[in-house]
Amino acid sequence: MQHIDDLLVLEQTEGMAFVSDNLWGTPVTPSAFGGQLVALSLAAAFKTVPENYLARSLHAQFIDSVDKTKPAIFKVNDQAPGSRVTSRMVQCFQEQRLAMQTVCSFVARKPRTAQQADYRYQKGMPDVALPGSTSDCPFVLDPQGYPKAFPAMIWVTELDRDHATPAPPRQQMWLECPDKQQRSEQAKQCIVAMYSDVHFTRVIVRPYGIRIAPPPRHLRKIVSIDHHMWFHQEADPNNPILVDTWCSQLSSGRGVVQSEMFAHDRRLVATIMQEGRVEIDPSAQLPSPKL
Repeated sequence: MQHIDDLLVLEQTEGMAFVSDNLWGTPVTPSAFGGQLVALSLAAAFKTVPENYLARSLHAQFIDSVDKTKPAIFKVNDQAPGSRVTSRMVQCFQEQRLAMQTVCSFVARKPRTAQQADYRYQKGMPDVALPGSTSDCPFVLDPQGYPKAFPAMIWVTELDRDHATPAPPRQQMWLECPDKQQRSEQAKQCIVAMYSDVHFTRVIVRPYGIRIAPPPRHLRKIVSIDHHMWFHQEADPNNPILVDTWCSQLSSGRGVVQSEMFAHDRRLVATIMQEGRVEIDPSAQLPSPKL
């Protein structure tokens, strides 16, 4: 079983270049998990900014697949130096091939003075129960998570086998880091970034009753093209985080997915958007999409 911190280890090679030789991916694919690549890009960028800087957004483009059995190198470039706000471009290479690039934006934390107003509001969290909070709670542990595979407690209302039945393109799940270790705010953001890609693109094909683990023969490809994330407030993955995900449209082989992450105390902590590429065998006899 992988430890979450092991998936974020980076060794400096030279200057602002870092290497990871511990990539993880699901058993059904030779590629590294996109969420880990996003988190490693953020972790590499964090190594080049002061400890009082936190991420406010990241914008990743997946250019080519990354083999989970080979090392990946993350090269960081200083894009916009500043005293309070700065950004980094992180390029991921494997065998001298550019596979991914990510722009990470940071803001320095400063104590708020009494003269500074703090106007705020947010969208309300969906009215769903915490896992185990009630006897009729619909969330169950997903076997694709801890302790069998990925280092996260994943509570879902449907297991992957249930996706063989068409349903609207929406899912809700709770995620929680299983080890309960204390970490820096930067490390917490890296873990939240990794978790932001869990079970993300599968919602695109949910209306057709297509499961992806393992995928049927007529599902030729479902991959992420890009991944965008905005950090609104601090989040601690040691406590359950609700992930509310839906797909707004699928056309021309591309689906747009949006997700919102809520802390257990109902704060909206992050917004994520992703575009996924889908290839389905045109000879497949699919039902009308259930929306």
